[in-house]
Amino acid sequence: MIIQEPKIKYRKNMPFEAELCRIGRQYPHRHSTELELVYCLEGSLHLIAADQDYTLTTGQIHSIDFMDIHYLNGSKDNLTLVFHLDLSMLPEWDELQYVYYACESNHFYPYQQQALDKVKDIILSLSYIYLTGNKSKNDCSVAVRNLADLLLQYFNWFNYENQDEYMNQDLYDRFTRVLEYIINNYKEKITVSQLASREHMNRNYFSQFVSKTVFSSFSNMVNYIRCYNAEILLLTTEKSISDISFECGFSDPKYFYSAFKSLWHMTPNEDRERYSKQFADAKAGKSSTTLSDSAAAVKIKDFITTWHIAKCLGD
Repeated sequence: MIIQEPKIKYRKNMPFEAELCRIGRQYPHRHSTELELVYCLEGSLHLIAADQDYTLTTGQIHSIDFMDIHYLNGSKDNLTLVFHLDLSMLPEWDELQYVYYACESNHFYPYQQQALDKVKDIILSLSYIYLTGNKSKNDCSVAVRNLADLLLQYFNWFNYENQDEYMNQDLYDRFTRVLEYIINNYKEKITVSQLASREHMNRNYFSQFVSKTVFSSFSNMVNYIRCYNAEILLLTTEKSISDISFECGFSDPKYFYSAFKSLWHMTPNEDRERYSKQFADAKAGKSSTTLSDSAAAVKIKDFITTWHIAKCLGD
């Protein structure tokens, strides 16, 4: 199984790219620096990315983090806008490379509704501009900046379980520092006391802090990062489960097995087999087709009109 990393061609050095597709069965793939936003305009999509397994229907959107190995399978009548934002082309890349996003129609709170609608507005508008070629990079810079800010403010993982828009900046900064440390050191032994000391905190207070985040516990936080990297090895190498577990910081393969099954809801072997089957199905099945720029622009313009009428009428 070969995990593809499609080369994205950006026009006029813009930090984003858009395609309107009728998606069949995709090969598993990933992007090295791009955040992918999948917006289902018609029909439905089945999305698999890391530990996520969702079905998107008409009007729903979902973000896929860079380096997430993923694939989409579409219904026969699907029409899907695939929007890529190259985070490495943004000034905050040093910070953004440690951010996970959750911009999801399947999971959001009322306070996020307006921001979610604004994200849809921006990517529809940028996609139309991209496909018609009417504007330059400078003309799009404000919209790109607004999109990046909205995603970071409302849809980063620190906010995943927040039920209001207040975000304590000190706690967010702490969350980011801890996550960055674990991402860079997941192969080593990492303890609560170690991280609490780095943050100049009492051990119990630090544990309480982590318990209020999307990870629920410190062990889940560490295990998620280890399992995330383990999946990359599962799907890109022929290494044994035992070798992968040790390489990713687990002291015993049975701990890796248990953690992976708890977080991914399947065993490591089942995950490897799932992607192998998808690769075979994609090779034998219907591939995706990309609409021409002119045809895509017409479709998106029609969707924008329908979308805004629905918002104005409250449908």
